[in-house]
Amino acid sequence: MDYSINCMEPKHGEIIITLPEGNIDPDHIAATRIYTMKGTLNIAKAKIFIYPKEVRKQRVIEHELGHALGWMHYSQKYHIMHPIWHLGGFSSSGLRKSVD
Repeated sequence: MDYSINCMEPKHGEIIITLPEGNIDPDHIAATRIYTMKGTLNIAKAKIFIYPKEVRKQRVIEHELGHALGWMHYSQKYHIMHPIWHLGGFSSSGLRKSVD
């Protein structure tokens, strides 16, 4: 196990899921920070922040993994990437990347 000071920063190709840091809006269920490669803007790594009480809500992790892969919000009712949790669902039609 890596106990170094930076063990909670994702390495290239990793997605880390952790508790929120101080700069995450407490009104959100979860948030994802993506790190892109300079010049190409390809996603290199991601960090998902999720509050413990929200972990058991259906679709939250899937939604945040979508952001980690570069998917944008999609306001179609019952869509996995709907920005409002209770209006989301399992549909994945029309997915769009946020970074090219």
